[in-house]
Amino acid sequence: MKNILKRCLKNPLIKPEDMPMDCFAVYNGGAVKVGNEYIVMLRVENSSRRQFAWVARSQDGINFEPDPQPVRFTAEDMDSYNKNACKSWYDPRINALEGKYYITYAASSENGCRIGLGKTNDFKTVEHVSFPLHVSNRNAVLFPEKINGKYLMLHRPLSSRGDGNIWISDSADFQYWGNTELLVKCRSGLWDSLKIGAGPPPIKTNAGWLVIIHAVSGTCAGHYYTVGTLLLDLDNPYRVIGKSPGCIMRPEAEYEQTGFVPNVIFPTGAILESDQTLKIYYGAADNYQCLAEAHLEDLLATIKS
Repeated sequence: MKNILKRCLKNPLIKPEDMPMDCFAVYNGGAVKVGNEYIVMLRVENSSRRQFAWVARSQDGINFEPDPQPVRFTAEDMDSYNKNACKSWYDPRINALEGKYYITYAASSENGCRIGLGKTNDFKTVEHVSFPLHVSNRNAVLFPEKINGKYLMLHRPLSSRGDGNIWISDSADFQYWGNTELLVKCRSGLWDSLKIGAGPPPIKTNAGWLVIIHAVSGTCAGHYYTVGTLLLDLDNPYRVIGKSPGCIMRPEAEYEQTGFVPNVIFPTGAILESDQTLKIYYGAADNYQCLAEAHLEDLLATIKS
């Protein structure tokens, strides 16, 4: 499994010095391909650690040019949680659904972190839609189509013990979410012992919904973030078909092992090309935006019942 994902030779694709601002870190970008243009919506932090969502664009998926200004979030109709208390919006995922682009992100304040949901037409402005579910929740992605008449979301709430598992919920209108069930749990002592969460939005394949996941384990030197795979039933994503028994990518490159948070690979964007190559965009060491590629069949082959 070690050689399934090939790191881009140009990694890191986007570094702090590439941004048109005072930039401390740039990472964890959601990704989508619109026509012939590749778009990543990045998490960017300045030297005071203030956070922004910032779009960069590319014609080849490798060489990106950042927009001159950050993404603007419109909040006229947001509730008091966000208008009065939200201090940072980060880790945006881009979800293509019904010909529209929805942004799921983490909205954090002294009241806790919760999922934000917005939509965009131009990737310059994001219009608020709702705050799904409760606080102490993040890493949310939408399925790219309705299933059995409902929208579906994967998300990762934190338990009272501080660990994080993958849950699934559905909604008829993006406002009210229910039928919430635990989907995949952490496993003590293994590569996914502390936290496990969805990375990019699920990818539809003949075998099922492929989910690229991140997992966190503990070491004597701190947390260790790796990448794995998960497969869900096409007609009933509440049913898990299988999962990679171990990680398929771990921090090995210097830019993954050394940074603001060492030993982190955090996938947040994926684009499936016509030749069935999957481009996986990931944050490295909470400092850099990077890319790795794998063939879809090779990723599906990592799944075990």
